[in-house]
Amino acid sequence: MKEREVEFNTDVKIKGAVSFPKESEGKLPLVIIIHGSGPVDRDGNAKVMQMNAYKMLAEFFASAGVAVLRYDKRGAGVSGGDFYQTGMWDLVNDGAAAVKTALELPEIDPKRIFLLGHSEGCTLIPPINKKAEAAAGIIFLAGHAENVRNASELQVKLLEEEIKEMKGVNGIILRALKVHKTAASKQKKIFDEMMESEEAVMKKGFTKINAKWAREHFQYKMEEDLAAITCPVLAITGNKDVQVDPEHVHLFAEKVNGPAESYNVSNMNHLLRDQEEQTSMLKLKSIYKRSLSKPLSAEMLDIIEEWTKKYIL
Repeated sequence: MKEREVEFNTDVKIKGAVSFPKESEGKLPLVIIIHGSGPVDRDGNAKVMQMNAYKMLAEFFASAGVAVLRYDKRGAGVSGGDFYQTGMWDLVNDGAAAVKTALELPEIDPKRIFLLGHSEGCTLIPPINKKAEAAAGIIFLAGHAENVRNASELQVKLLEEEIKEMKGVNGIILRALKVHKTAASKQKKIFDEMMESEEAVMKKGFTKINAKWAREHFQYKMEEDLAAITCPVLAITGNKDVQVDPEHVHLFAEKVNGPAESYNVSNMNHLLRDQEEQTSMLKLKSIYKRSLSKPLSAEMLDIIEEWTKKYIL
């Protein structure tokens, strides 16, 4: 694929790239990728994890004849702003600005602009779509169709269940230390403190917490914005995703008011890779580390390819 740098302004300068197929004729359809959580760049990479999923998706779409706009999240890569000072609505404004930029690209068909969200991006897309009013279709990957707080609490619940059922000495030690109980209570305490605070950033020891981002997500109710979506929708989540409820993939399809398809991909995790191991919150970091060397799920890409032929091309 060919790439061209692009930048646009909200209250900060956002920088990214537009990927084009090597050969094309006429005005192209374009997909805008909306990131998952964390200080990630246009490729989906953060300092702690080089995911590269968004770059792989751009290459996939380019091979199908579709352009892609992806950008560094504010406070990440070469974009301006401070990640920890950033709220949910700042990210929505950035996404809407990306749509406006896409509409002005001379190579792009303004009637064929699509939004693709991964993880948190699935929560951001409904308000972006409402604000920008330009999406010809939407793809939700590994999203949670309810408040982000529910997804975070689900992860702790899975941890509790895993420790309760763990065999051997490790299970005995973790239960004796009440790790499964202290995790939930610590999480609730921090969440309650964030909701009561007016600070953009909170500190817990040496850890900075983007409290503004959490508050705005926790207060946001997405049902109305989901119901306002009337364009075609594709939702995909892996059965081995432990960061969101895999069954929520079907809630996206149920709550929108356009033609919708939803799929659970066998053995796919939150990084959009196949996972041979059983799910585990305790071993999640090592599982993800091994996943990073793998390509994106072939089953997921096959589903996206068929939907692309139907709605994008």
